[in-house]
Amino acid sequence: MGPVPENPNAVKLVIKNYLKQGDSMTLIFDKAQKELLQVQIASYIDDPKDAMNLTVQFSKLPNGPNHVASLVIDGVSKQLNVATQNSNYQHL
Repeated sequence: MGPVPENPNAVKLVIKNYLKQGDSMTLIFDKAQKELLQVQIASYIDDPKDAMNLTVQFSKLPNGPNHVASLVIDGVSKQLNVATQNSNYQHL
């Protein structure tokens, strides 16, 4: 657990070897709002040389819940990148 240098209002929790040997999950929280800002996962499917990284960025809707704003999956060894972005939410 520690500070986030680029965001003094945030704190991060790093969990190593959470599922597989050598992988990690980092959770970044807003200290004041007590909300999840980001999840970063570094892992692999079968072999550590087939690395993948996942980054999920959260955002808050005006007067609403925290939601996934963007998601990036980076298959490092396969040179595959998938990115999605959620926007333009409207009250129905």
